[in-house]
Amino acid sequence: MKDLRVALIGVDHWYSALPLADGAGSREWLELAGVWDADPARAAEVAGKYGVPRVEADWRTLVDDPGIDAVMSFVSPELNHAVCLAAAKAGKHIVANKPLALRLQDASEVVAAVHDSGVHFLPAESRQRLGPGWQFVREWLSDGRLTSASMTIWAGLPSRWSGDPDPGWFADPARTLGGGWIDHAIYQIDVLRWLLGEEVVAITGQTANHRHQLGVEDYGVATVTFSGGAVATLEDTWTAPDGGFQSSYTLVGSPGALRMDGILGRLLVHGESGWAEVSPPAKHDQAADLDHWGAVISGDVEPVATVDDAWHNLAACIAFYESVREGRSIRPQEEPA
Repeated sequence: MKDLRVALIGVDHWYSALPLADGAGSREWLELAGVWDADPARAAEVAGKYGVPRVEADWRTLVDDPGIDAVMSFVSPELNHAVCLAAAKAGKHIVANKPLALRLQDASEVVAAVHDSGVHFLPAESRQRLGPGWQFVREWLSDGRLTSASMTIWAGLPSRWSGDPDPGWFADPARTLGGGWIDHAIYQIDVLRWLLGEEVVAITGQTANHRHQLGVEDYGVATVTFSGGAVATLEDTWTAPDGGFQSSYTLVGSPGALRMDGILGRLLVHGESGWAEVSPPAKHDQAADLDHWGAVISGDVEPVATVDDAWHNLAACIAFYESVREGRSIRPQEEPA
């Protein structure tokens, strides 16, 4: 018997779900024991590819099974709250898709249930903190302070499934909070909150549709102010052509400045002697995030992030879209109701 039996509930966000499913197969202490998806054919495909012995017709069957210890919820956002809430109440540890919910009221219910049950919750958008790239930045900032950041992600339209050009839920306003901006900005907000150890106190946003006529934006830009005074600009799009993806950032603070050129893959650091190029850290092995999650569940390490991070990330994103609608700066809700 494996130490931890995990159910995969939904593969809507397959970009994140499938690397974890793949990683589960190489870990002796973990068994991917069941899978559910709203598309039965897709669930069967995943089960066959990753050797999952059980496919269920109802996700609640897996959550209610006392033989399941944890769930990985990668359903689309309109269902994420219900899965996470049920899992927490059933005493299951959770890795969950982003955002946690469409409404802060629903997210607050999950926060309360996780706290009450004592389970461990790892937000999908916070897993990046474990990667070598952001660990390098954290170390660079260890004796200093970040004062400003500029982050840009130029991506193409996401696919509902590998090889399918239809964006599906990603662009359905009934199933998600927004489009190209939140798809990437929620990661940026999370990592800046972590690096600064501060919360967002004001956010101003604009959105547009420059390339795709969708029910959600394909372009968004935000100016974000943190409680200690740092200011960040977050620009995120779905307007890139095939093969045009790039993610770049510039961070400025008391250690100097750090620039990641996502097109050329160059990392440059500015200090007393000027700009110097350094070797970029290794790429993030998403499957290795399972090792951290398992160590947290075993009580061997402190969690890199919690359900409270998922809530604060969502609060900032909701404030962004409120700013877009009202044309003014918005202060995110500070704590769960």
